[in-house]
Amino acid sequence: MITITYKPKPEEKKILTELEEIEKVVFLHDSYHDRKDILENTEVLITLFPNKELSEDELSLLSNSKRLRIVQCILSGTDHIKKDWFPNSLVLGNSGAYSSIIVEHVFAFILFWSKNLLVNYQKLKQGVYDQNTGNILLNGKNIGIIGLGGIGREVARVAKAFNMKVLAINTTGKTDSQYVDEIYTLEKLNYVLVNSDVVVIALPLNDKTENLINHDNLSIMKKNAILVNVGRGPIINQRDLYYFLKDNPDFKCALDVWWSEPAFNQEFKLDYPFFELPNFWGSPHNSALTPETFSIRTKYLVENLKLRIINMREGEKQDVQQSICRE
Repeated sequence: MITITYKPKPEEKKILTELEEIEKVVFLHDSYHDRKDILENTEVLITLFPNKELSEDELSLLSNSKRLRIVQCILSGTDHIKKDWFPNSLVLGNSGAYSSIIVEHVFAFILFWSKNLLVNYQKLKQGVYDQNTGNILLNGKNIGIIGLGGIGREVARVAKAFNMKVLAINTTGKTDSQYVDEIYTLEKLNYVLVNSDVVVIALPLNDKTENLINHDNLSIMKKNAILVNVGRGPIINQRDLYYFLKDNPDFKCALDVWWSEPAFNQEFKLDYPFFELPNFWGSPHNSALTPETFSIRTKYLVENLKLRIINMREGEKQDVQQSICRE
């Protein structure tokens, strides 16, 4: 049984029902009296925010479930899902589902800073016609992509349209992407930072990536570099970023993710007055939100989940056959 815990939009619900080709699908939001029975028989859980959609008793039930095999989050990241909620299950993010959407936001940030759009506009508004505002040519420049997952790969593809050289980092130091010129692991983070004119962070948040970007490695970057973060806020040390931006006015930064934000059931707040800085820009974690997003992400999830469930069933068949042979 596949159980959906969040309330999907009508267009999402229609796409999710395609999973009935391989498994029974239940929308928990539509079930009022038999939720316990449904969850006890759930093998695949599709969720958004489990702690909002399930009670403590229901989370406890699932944490001890012997039937639950896969927990599939509709979001790309799973750092908001605690390990003890589903200790016996494979927890998956919808990685890659938002790539084609977020990449447009990333380059909006990059172009905003490289072409000094705000400075030019503000001067014109004040009646000042100044053509010498220091625009940056992207053609031939280096872009460093920290996190070559679905989003990172799409950033690399679009960067090539600007004839940029792509330096990237992933967990293996290997890639089959034709758009990446140099690929490394995190051990070469400083090399990528030193040699990049633009740096895009598209990493998941975990023990290794929290506070990954701090004063030490910010200080080795080019003084007029552009830093964009669409990964998770805590990947950059908040205090270090603020004081670095304050001390280096030619360095530009744009964030779509924050250290504390409503997207993760927190109050939006900053410990430092970033918005007083002229070299800082931000958006409210909406880089992936367009009218088309919900259908795109659900189609992506459904296609990948179908394959995973089919493979899971095939593996179960093989285990049974091997067991019979041993007997």
